[in-house]
Amino acid sequence: MSKKVIFNVTDPQGRHVVFHDDTWEHIKSGHPEITNCKRIKTTVMDPHIILKSPLRSSIIYIDTTQIHLYFNVFTKIDETVNECTVSSAYLTKYLPEGDRIWLREQQKSRKSKK
Repeated sequence: MSKKVIFNVTDPQGRHVVFHDDTWEHIKSGHPEITNCKRIKTTVMDPHIILKSPLRSSIIYIDTTQIHLYFNVFTKIDETVNECTVSSAYLTKYLPEGDRIWLREQQKSRKSKK
């Protein structure tokens, strides 16, 4: 059985991010609080924060929620093709560990200065 691509988008840093149907099934069964895969897509395309986790060899896209939680989309990195594959998504009270590599507010303030 081959994997079906749910979406293939580009993040704010130009990285391609792919999301497959088998991962969506994992998220729905393991994280029932995540009910809409559109939120995963918008978080990758327009996150508040992007972290790189050297321990997990992953990029984490983070958005905030109205209930003061972090919506985290975890991806596996394939540096050879500048691509990430979504591996999971879930809500947390705290930011995951990782090095901040992108912050939305910094990007907007740079554009407004031009």
